[in-house]
Amino acid sequence: MSKKITIALVAVLLAVAVGAVIWSMRTPKVATGPAVPTFDYAAGNSWAVKPDAPPPAVWETGWAIDVVLLDAGSALEVSDTVGLEKRRNEAAEKLSDLGAAFDSIGPVYAPYLRAASLDEDAASAFTQYLASDNRGRAFVIAADRPLAAALLPVFESDPLVRDRFAGVLLYGGPGSEPGPASGAPAAGICSRRYKAEAGCTEPVELRRSGGGYVMTGGGRLINGFKAWLNDHASKLAEPLGDLEEVEIIDIRRPGETGEAAEN
Repeated sequence: MSKKITIALVAVLLAVAVGAVIWSMRTPKVATGPAVPTFDYAAGNSWAVKPDAPPPAVWETGWAIDVVLLDAGSALEVSDTVGLEKRRNEAAEKLSDLGAAFDSIGPVYAPYLRAASLDEDAASAFTQYLASDNRGRAFVIAADRPLAAALLPVFESDPLVRDRFAGVLLYGGPGSEPGPASGAPAAGICSRRYKAEAGCTEPVELRRSGGGYVMTGGGRLINGFKAWLNDHASKLAEPLGDLEEVEIIDIRRPGETGEAAEN
């Protein structure tokens, strides 16, 4: 009888062991749900933080600095409709808190980003900012990771943009190592203000205080930058307005009729 019990126990243990092996080799369940919609950064609702009114252009009041906040930690992921709306609200709250930490530098622009298209969205939002919101102002990028390679062509193709770029204020945990995007030379994105070996990325610290964030550091990039721009950089001129078509009319002397003018 005891032999039969022993055999039964061994069989049970083998079954449990085989089940454990099968369970460990299973394919992880993939999260399902609607994809996060593509953001149109020309629309205001694609930005979690943006000034209520456009700040003065460089040709109006001179040099001033904007902050473009690219936070990968608040990127939206695939989820059900209710979950997506919750994530968006949480991202808006976090980006608003983070943006307040950089208010002392200048107006903050923080786009919503999708986790599945992080680099693409960051480049699209940044390009839209330059085209519509920047208006020749200086700017700094605050980010929790080095710049994505997708942003580099904008800097490499336009030396005026590079001159207005104060650099990257890099915040985050121990994994956030200072430096440009992987494989990108610092000289390709940095202003002439900086030596190539020094680069234009500065680690900063964000800490909680009174329910929000407080930033410390970044002085190497921000302090004296407007003075440097006044001495070394060219301001963009105010764009011309739309061309207006003017009808050309015949010039006649007093008393001339149309027939007299033709003769």
